[in-house]
Amino acid sequence: MQRFQMALQPGKNGRHVVIHAVSIGLAVIAQMILSIFVTLTKDSFVPDALFQTPSWNVSETFSLEVSMDRWSGGFWIMIDLWSLGWLLHATVGLFNRNVLGPESCNPEIHPPSFYLMWVTINIARVCSMVLWHTGNLVSAVQLWWTIPVFSFFMLSISYYNVHKHKAWLAINTPRLATWTRYLTQNGLAVFAWWSLLNAVVGLGVVLKYKGGVQDPLISAIVLAIICVCALTWFLLQTFLLHKYLRYTFCVYPILVLGLGAMFTRSYRVHNISLNTSFCGCLMLLMTCMSVVHLICECMRTDDSGQPLAVEPYVTSGVCETVCQPDAKHKPQKC
Repeated sequence: MQRFQMALQPGKNGRHVVIHAVSIGLAVIAQMILSIFVTLTKDSFVPDALFQTPSWNVSETFSLEVSMDRWSGGFWIMIDLWSLGWLLHATVGLFNRNVLGPESCNPEIHPPSFYLMWVTINIARVCSMVLWHTGNLVSAVQLWWTIPVFSFFMLSISYYNVHKHKAWLAINTPRLATWTRYLTQNGLAVFAWWSLLNAVVGLGVVLKYKGGVQDPLISAIVLAIICVCALTWFLLQTFLLHKYLRYTFCVYPILVLGLGAMFTRSYRVHNISLNTSFCGCLMLLMTCMSVVHLICECMRTDDSGQPLAVEPYVTSGVCETVCQPDAKHKPQKC
């Protein structure tokens, strides 16, 4: 009860909670503004309201063999709704409380900088859409590459902090760890990889139309980059960083969808190119890696309960939280 009261007291801790709440609010506002912006610039609503050239005309003009089909644009709606879902979950966490205070910052799995990076990502997305619509390809693609970089950095923060506090969370707030792993981390992973696919294709467009590289070659390079990135993720998830990445299951399905959009755009029944065949092989590879990951997780014993067996009582002192007990109050066992 004392900890709960201290969480409500003003001062340094209270200011940090306010900063945390403001950062979440800014992230939600940025996500809503982006959604409104995308809706207003949809070709079906006001194709020329803000720009002289609709975005799909730009994509058709500057295309590759591995450019994504038009139907893939609908996946941004699903991804943005997923992103809004984990942002709303963080907002609800400001009102739900555990023994130390608001769940969103006790323990502080996602610090204020985490949400400010999301604000930066949304600003970059809006600016890149403006640049892409106006035909400024190089600047647009440069912004496209900042989006997956920030997204993967946000993922690393989330992975590290959930693993760091998993013992305390298992005792005090087990549902918070579950929601973070399956809602926030999987949602961020889907967003990061879909952004990476768009960035790699954009790099190919710049190299073809600004660098003069021939299309069959640059399309093969794009697919090779995607393959290397996916294999790197598979090795990290299976061996090196398994304890952090084991609960992320949506990477391979989103890669299959992205490669499928490339496949359907370039597929010709009587004239299948090498890059189209390469794309189909990559889809099969992603499917196999997804199956292997699922089988490994089903067969692997869950080690998340081991710290609890060794140390059944974890005090709040092992968690870096916003609301820490004062020195005069002796930490109590949870």
